Order: sequence, then C-alpha cells, then structure tokens
Amino acid sequence: MAFADIWNEVVGCIPRIDPIYAQTLVNRAWSEIKDERLWSFLRAVGVMQAPQIITAGTVAVTQYSTTVQLDPVAFAALNNINNPILTLRQFRCGLGGGTIYNIAAQNPNLQQITLDRIYQEPSASGQPYQVYRCYFTPCDLNGAYTTDFVRWTVVVNPGSGYSIVGPNLDLTQQEIDARDPQRSAQDLAYVMSTRNIDSNSMPIYELWPHPTSQQAYVGMYRRRGTDLSANSPNLPMTIKSHMVAERAKGLAYDWAIANAGRFPELKGIEWALLKSENQRKYEKALNQAMLKDDELLTENYLPQLRDYLAYPPIDSDYFQDHDVSSWFEG
Repeated sequence: MAFADIWNEVVGCIPRIDPIYAQTLVNRAWSEIKDERLWSFLRAVGVMQAPQIITAGTVAVTQYSTTVQLDPVAFAALNNINNPILTLRQFRCGLGGGTIYNIAAQNPNLQQITLDRIYQEPSASGQPYQVYRCYFTPCDLNGAYTTDFVRWTVVVNPGSGYSIVGPNLDLTQQEIDARDPQRSAQDLAYVMSTRNIDSNSMPIYELWPHPTSQQAYVGMYRRRGTDLSANSPNLPMTIKSHMVAERAKGLAYDWAIANAGRFPELKGIEWALLKSENQRKYEKALNQAMLKDDELLTENYLPQLRDYLAYPPIDSDYFQDHDVSSWFEG
C-alpha cells in the first residue's frame, strides 16, 4: 500500500477530515512507529575518513586575525586537496600542541587560509603547523552527510584491527579535557566524543587521540528514517501498511472526538469505542512486526555489549597473544 492509499483510507473512515491533515497524521503515526524500538531498517553503515597529517612548510599567524599566511611550500601542500576537502580539516600552529581551529576557507590568490574564529595566541612567522582532521560529522557509505543520524553503535578501524565500542563511544568533552586538555595525544583513535551540533542539528564528533595517519573508520549507526511521501511511498518489509493506517486512524479518531460538536457528520458515532478497538488492532500488528524484526536482527534481543568490549583497543592479535578467558566468566 502506497502513502496515498494509507492517507486515503484515513479520509474514507473519518468524515470531514482534511486530506492534507490526513497526510500529516499518517507521517505522525509513522514517526511514532519508528520510535517504538530500534528497528532493523533504522540501522545503517557510515564512514569517517581521516587524512594524513600535513606539516610541510611554515605559516605566519596574527593575533586577533582569522587569516593565516602560508609560505610557498605550505601553500603547495594545502592547495586543491580532497577526500576530505580542506574546509573539513583542522589547523593548529606548532607541532603537537596549540589551539585547534577549523579551516573555514582558502584564498589561493593570496596563499592564505581563513580560520573559523580569530587567532588568540601571539603573532608569529615562520612557524610549524599541523593540518589534519579530528572533528567528524556522520556520513553514509558514500561520504555524504546524513540527515537522520541518531547515534553510533560501533566504529571499526579495519586497517588496524580494532573497534570503538561501549563507553568509548560516549565520552564527554569534559572527560577528554581532563585527560588531555592540550590534545597532545595523536595516534590511532580509540575514543569518540560528541563535541557540538552543526547548523543542521547533526552531532559533530571528536576522535581521540587525534588521528594523524590516513585511516578509514567504518561505523554502524542508528537513523531516524524519513517521512512517507509521494516520492518515497514505500514501507520497510517488516512494517505492514495496515499497521500505519491503524495508528493514523487512532490519531484521526482523536480529531473526530474533538470536533464532533462542529460537524453534523461526526455526531452520533462512538468515536471513543472505535479508538479503543483501533488500539487493540494496532498493538497486535505492532507485536507481530516486532517479532518479524527480531528474526532479522538478533541484537534486538541479545545482550548489546559484553564486558570485554569495554577494553579498547583490542584486536585479533591481542586475543591470540593474551589470556582473556577471565573476561568471559560470570
């Protein structure tokens, strides 16, 4: 059943309800269904690309200015770089220290880069610098920004053979600040922390220690999913259209109860009784959908994270060389 069929069913059951409002109720019902649990169809895979650090050449910085002047060597190293582009990377003056700034723009004609805020340290010229990436916005497998991201469930460094899981996916900025306020730790990242929120209300993560070698991190994440529409009318195979229709009609019955005094067509109908029967049908359909979803994704009913997953970084080589049997006891 397509999106149009579902909202037309609502219109057919509730006299005088506006078709546009019926479409709103269908998507409101769909949103409530998506919030019922962590459905298998809301699981996705994304990537985070950490590039090789760039330190070639020197720079000149001016206190209270957003402009950084590059020498010819630094300009050549930073010009026309991709995967990711320069404005997705961070800048700091010095080697292994210094305040971290986002790169907001590049001016090739003047061999300059522009920072996202004024440079607060003293002015200096001929200084070493670092350009790398430590802040990441969730992306899909093609590297495109996601618009319905909820949270990471695991992040894997397949090149080095370890995973970021459990508590290390949820560290706060305060915890990292307490451990490393200068962010001098630079190596393979094994901790993720939500830094802030971007203009699209998507989280920006900090990987720590800051990765300075080229690494591709692959992560599983939970997504919110998108609304139904004429352009995207289909439901996941575990969700039956009649379940969405029943939930939407339940919301429509609330509208009918509230408006029974306004429209003669709504009078004399036991809307509360219809809503009660509707709730029974919806709950039955929901339980059936959950059972089918469990068959697809065992993590919905198996323990999410065993104790040993909280000991990062751990790779296959570690297991071969160490006795970790005690982690699995009890």
